[in-house]
Amino acid sequence: MKKNNLLIIIALVAISFSSCKTLQLDAPKESYLPTSLAPANSEFPIQAEIDVKQLETTLNKKLTGLLYEGKNINNQDLSIKVWKAQNFAFTVKNNVIEYQVPLKIWTRFAWNIEKFGFTIGDHYEATGTIALGYKTTITIDKNWKLIAKTTPTGYQWIEAPKLNVVGVTVPVTPIANFALDKSTTLITDQIDQTLAQMVELKKYVQMAWSEIQKPMQVSPETNLWLRITPKEMSVAPFTTVGQKLSIGMSMNAQIESFMGVQPKANAPVALAPLKNVPAISKNFNLNVAADVTFDKITELTRQQLVNKTFADGKKSITITDVSIYGSAGKAIFVADVVGSVKGRIYFTGNLVYNANKTAIEVENPQFELKTQNGLLKSAEWLLHGVILNKLKPYLSYPVKSDIESMKTEANTMLKNYQIYDGIYLNGSISTITVTGLNLVPGAVRLDANAQGTMLVKINDLKL
Repeated sequence: MKKNNLLIIIALVAISFSSCKTLQLDAPKESYLPTSLAPANSEFPIQAEIDVKQLETTLNKKLTGLLYEGKNINNQDLSIKVWKAQNFAFTVKNNVIEYQVPLKIWTRFAWNIEKFGFTIGDHYEATGTIALGYKTTITIDKNWKLIAKTTPTGYQWIEAPKLNVVGVTVPVTPIANFALDKSTTLITDQIDQTLAQMVELKKYVQMAWSEIQKPMQVSPETNLWLRITPKEMSVAPFTTVGQKLSIGMSMNAQIESFMGVQPKANAPVALAPLKNVPAISKNFNLNVAADVTFDKITELTRQQLVNKTFADGKKSITITDVSIYGSAGKAIFVADVVGSVKGRIYFTGNLVYNANKTAIEVENPQFELKTQNGLLKSAEWLLHGVILNKLKPYLSYPVKSDIESMKTEANTMLKNYQIYDGIYLNGSISTITVTGLNLVPGAVRLDANAQGTMLVKINDLKL
């Protein structure tokens, strides 16, 4: 009897082992293909502002005291002295500055009258105030030099010289014409030279050009870095914003992004000559990357698959644990199972991005059932595809929150980012479009193109 019982037990154990095979499969080797982000060409608008009131103050300080003294003017007994009477104010529209310079004029001239057959005369001294009008046009040449061209626009007597002698006419018109004529070389030259010396635009643009070439960390959380290589510079016509003279420029640059490591700075690129364009765009585009970690994907996969049973006829497996890694460009899912087979199985597939679902999905999943002895016969039924078709709906990983997080972090960084003292970067990413993905150690890397607006702001130029 005992012998029969022993035989029954042995038979049951044998049946058990034949129905639930313990697998010992070879794990696919973990490996990753080289990846890189294509650099993107973009425009970086640069705005520099000049305080018009500061220009006024500086020019008023430059033009002081006696401006001109002349004798025997036009071969006549006429002498003139010219002083600046009071400070003047600017009216600015785009790149044109208009203003009037009040001048005090002293004049000494001879006068003669005939009465009753007698000629009487004397020298007369008179003072008056005249406002000479000017228009200054400002441009920038290709060598970054500010060019000011000032021309007179006429005059207006504020207080004309007067004489209370009957029959004597004060030579008001010759006096005014003389003052206006002399202003062409005296005042206009002074203004043009002063403006050119005051506004050292090249100095500030050179700072921005040099500093922007240094690698910048966009996101400490993801360790995303940018490396910018400028190519050329453009300038648009001046505009006026309140009491600010605005200079709109644009830097065309190649932008590269790097994940996980600070890139080395490229060899410095010399400041390019300036070219003129009709307008400056604030739009930019940038190729960036975001990593969705294997740990996160594993967590999501466990939530969906652990303790779930998948059957194919009379055979079934129940997943007890799952993890993920990469091998030669494909995702490898490691699943611990019990059921018709027990142990660790591997299935692989291509990861793709589904734009409609904003999710990473597994395309064409397949079981890896190879051992050193070839295909494991006891698990061939897994290759029929029934189990995989039932698994596939669970292999989808939403990444909308990851993309939005990357967008939020980048926008936070781009808000008033100080490149250099007095030079700030302000930008906003409006859209991020995923263009592809790659497997890298520890993560699925989403390649994306970011578009938005950006402005490099140079605060008031120090005059």
